[in-house]
Amino acid sequence: MYKIDLPQKVIKQLDKIPNKDYPSVSRAIQNLKTTARPVGCKKLLKSLYRIRIGDFRVIYWIDDRNKTIVITKVERRTEKTYRDL
Repeated sequence: MYKIDLPQKVIKQLDKIPNKDYPSVSRAIQNLKTTARPVGCKKLLKSLYRIRIGDFRVIYWIDDRNKTIVITKVERRTEKTYRDL
């Protein structure tokens, strides 16, 4: 079981997600507690991963040693989504 870490910046990003998309994004983040690397996740860097939820992307770090997942970004897929990782 992993612990989810949501920095303040990510909480603000979650607040901006439309009401119709919020439940699926929230559920996907909660599911990371039990399955840190779900089917369809993509490895971006050494321990940086991405999951897709419709038009939204959740980018996160996995710390297997401490059993922690740090969500770094939640936003709609655009050209700038993967900049500044």
